[in-house]
Amino acid sequence: MSLGRKSAALILLGLCISTIAAWSLFQAAPKHPLDQITPEGALLYIEAKDFSALLKDWNTSAEHAQWLKSDDYRVFSNSRLFLRLSQASDQFAAVAGIPPDMKFLTGAAGSESSVAVYDIGNLEFLYISQISSGNFLQSQLWQSRSKFQTRTAAGKPFFARKDEQSGRVVAFAVADDYLILGTREELVAGALELMSGSQGRNLNQEGWYKQALAATSPTPGDLRMVMNPEKISVTPHFRTYWVQQNITEMQSYASAISDLYREGAIYREERVIIPKKQADETVLAQSAQTVSSLLSSVPADYSFYQAGTTDAPRSLAVLQQKILSPRISAATVQNQAPQVQLTSGETGAATDLETRIDVQPASHTNGAKPEDVLLHELERAKPQALLTIQGTRENSDGVLLSMPTVVAISAAGDWDVPTLQTAAQGMIAPGMTASNLGVEWRGVKDSGGYFELDGLNPVQLAIRGKTVYFSNDVVLLVSVLSAKGQLSAQPVIYAAGFSHSRERQNFYKLSALIDQSARAVDKQPQFFSQNVASFSRSFAKLDSEEVIIHQTKNKIQQTVTYRWMP
Repeated sequence: MSLGRKSAALILLGLCISTIAAWSLFQAAPKHPLDQITPEGALLYIEAKDFSALLKDWNTSAEHAQWLKSDDYRVFSNSRLFLRLSQASDQFAAVAGIPPDMKFLTGAAGSESSVAVYDIGNLEFLYISQISSGNFLQSQLWQSRSKFQTRTAAGKPFFARKDEQSGRVVAFAVADDYLILGTREELVAGALELMSGSQGRNLNQEGWYKQALAATSPTPGDLRMVMNPEKISVTPHFRTYWVQQNITEMQSYASAISDLYREGAIYREERVIIPKKQADETVLAQSAQTVSSLLSSVPADYSFYQAGTTDAPRSLAVLQQKILSPRISAATVQNQAPQVQLTSGETGAATDLETRIDVQPASHTNGAKPEDVLLHELERAKPQALLTIQGTRENSDGVLLSMPTVVAISAAGDWDVPTLQTAAQGMIAPGMTASNLGVEWRGVKDSGGYFELDGLNPVQLAIRGKTVYFSNDVVLLVSVLSAKGQLSAQPVIYAAGFSHSRERQNFYKLSALIDQSARAVDKQPQFFSQNVASFSRSFAKLDSEEVIIHQTKNKIQQTVTYRWMP
């Protein structure tokens, strides 16, 4: 071999050795599944594919800027929950020496990240994020580590500090390009031990967590949340702040998981809830088939719809509230003292003007009340599914708004039309007329035929097979009867949709009228026209939201779809 060839070979060999050495020194740190290095005992677990990107998108969004200036945020910033969180933030700052503000959060946000909540009341959590160790070494938290006490777990150092006055603890470690931050020393130490291969119990080994993962897609969303409803629902802080207040229902679930997928202009949330008791598949199949068939009546230009299973009492309540005898239950503010009758004489009332003096006053003592008649007919027909379709529309005066509504009830048996008409007539008449004047039914042959009251209250009734339709607006009824929507590929037990883009302007007008007579308390924003309306304006680009629920004997699947305008 010539000298030139030997030199080239030696140089090539040297480069290979150098490359191998450099690789051995600077090879990437091992990647750990976050739920497997999270100690057991968490009530709630949230994991993000790229937390830093999500945080950046939110901070730079128009919705974020608008919400911070809204009345909704103003009210929230004065709430007890916000003040409680602010107190915890101040305590964290006192221990760590730096406030947990957006600057701190941005510096601590890596790519794959998770947070596990162990105690809601005391806000005890463990945060793990995959970060660049080199970048984090320049952070304020790392620079302040001299104020912390050094601990060791699995041969790796971590730093901890406790505020004696508040009892708040802050502990953190940086290992294998992961930031581990917690409010209990044992949580950080436990994560380090699990990271080193310890056989300690982790979140991934807990039954409720494994059950949730087994029931959902193996591909997680951009954001995943897993919760233990049985333990969360009994905590006093959760019971206080949980808006839905369906605590008893939550206690019947073993676990729940939700994945959020961001797909351009569509955000899709896939939820799976695991009940403790299995449902009857035969009943589920029958109910789902009935609900699904009603969904074909939803017009394409809906504003709001809701369909689900029902029974006779619920069907009666919806008909009364939406169509036959709607009532406003809110009490008005009284500025005058109540009037008192000081004499023993009989006085008349304005309603007496409609009473014939030569006719015996109407009495229901010898006959059933109209609502009882309607309930009996509902019980006889055995209602299975109920669909409500609503919207708002300006009246011809351009000032007031009306709420067109259609209620459809699908039953197992046939409907007795005369009984339905008599009961509906009896429920409407007392508030409209005397002796049923102006509330007689007449047949209309348009659009396949329906019945309509000839009075001032526009109520229509239509029968299609085993489905009865009640309406207070003939245009909406015709639209529903002529709708030919596609049946769902998979039967559903519940579905609802809301068009924010169609309804938000009318909501602003209606809420302004609702709050007009209310008095401001401590100059707080009015609830509907300012608080809720400002939240709606902050998310003005949200076009619509739709919820679809499927159920089998051992799990409930919910798909929530948010559609955004460009």
